[in-house]
Amino acid sequence: MKISSHLKHLIPYPPGKTIEEIKKEFNIPGKIYKLNSNENPLGPSPKVLEVLESYLLQIHLYPESSYQELKKALAEKWNVLPDQIVLGNGSNEVIELLFKTLINPRDEIIISKPSFLMYEKFAKIYNTKIKLVPLNHQLKHDLNKIVKVITKNTKIIFLDHPNNPTGSVLNEKEWEIFLNSLPSHILLVIDEAYGEFVEDASIPSGIEFLKAGYKVLILRTFSKAYGLAGLRLGYGITFLELSKVLDSVRQPFNINLLAYKAGLAALQDKEYINKTIKIVKEGRKYLTQNLTNLGLKVYPSQANFIMVEFGEKAEETFKKLTTQGILVRPLKAYGFPTALRISIGLPEENEFLVKTLKNLLQK
Repeated sequence: MKISSHLKHLIPYPPGKTIEEIKKEFNIPGKIYKLNSNENPLGPSPKVLEVLESYLLQIHLYPESSYQELKKALAEKWNVLPDQIVLGNGSNEVIELLFKTLINPRDEIIISKPSFLMYEKFAKIYNTKIKLVPLNHQLKHDLNKIVKVITKNTKIIFLDHPNNPTGSVLNEKEWEIFLNSLPSHILLVIDEAYGEFVEDASIPSGIEFLKAGYKVLILRTFSKAYGLAGLRLGYGITFLELSKVLDSVRQPFNINLLAYKAGLAALQDKEYINKTIKIVKEGRKYLTQNLTNLGLKVYPSQANFIMVEFGEKAEETFKKLTTQGILVRPLKAYGFPTALRISIGLPEENEFLVKTLKNLLQK
């Protein structure tokens, strides 16, 4: 058996460690504060739990394969046609569908460095040429440089917005200039995994560009604001010509029954999503202010996490926080070895983090 040469040195995606892994590795008997994977600190919606329980006795049956009920609910939310929605086992699957349908030999993609690691990983799996464009001095996507490296072979540009791991966003003028600079043969993918947490009302959403006629695909997920990370449910919104092709190559039953029904319930629980967004926005402000008061540099964020500069003490701080039961994300894999990414938790979790860091920094 011969393994494809381009896959021999493929590095697995580095996920944040789970609570069980940390408890076992560090022998921590008490509470674990999981602030490393940008999950919803509230846990799942009560309405979701109720629906899941009601469908447990049906998991021996296949779900309805077209998922029309969920597509219709999402279409109503975004004021688009149901056929413009492409559902995936997490938004990761929608990304892979793009590579399956659009990428040919000699095609290339452009991504920012750093950004969501799966863009680059899928490109390597499908043996696609990658052009990496570093973030600018504001740690935002460098749109000017991205335009300059476009060639006739460029097929897709991936932009996560807000960016992961910096939490940075682009304003309306920046988007306008960029969109009008793109050649017609390019698809722009705008990954809004953290879109629900954008507080600045002047920051546009990708759906506006789609409705204005630009060739874009917007990625959204139920993993963050809707608290369904463990069920793996995401989707894309795009123009009909593309959505129909993506849906045709989608695996049958790619969304399991529980994820399908949980997604519907989550969309209906307005109280839950509003509470989630409120907790994140208030917690983001609290952590930004208090960590700044501790002498740390906190980068502006519109996501449900913040990136914090710890200098040469970053790795040491990460390890010490872990032994205290606080999980955060080191950013060496993202090109920021001196920074840590901290997910916004519940108020008491944020307060415990600040108290712990204050004690650590004073030693």
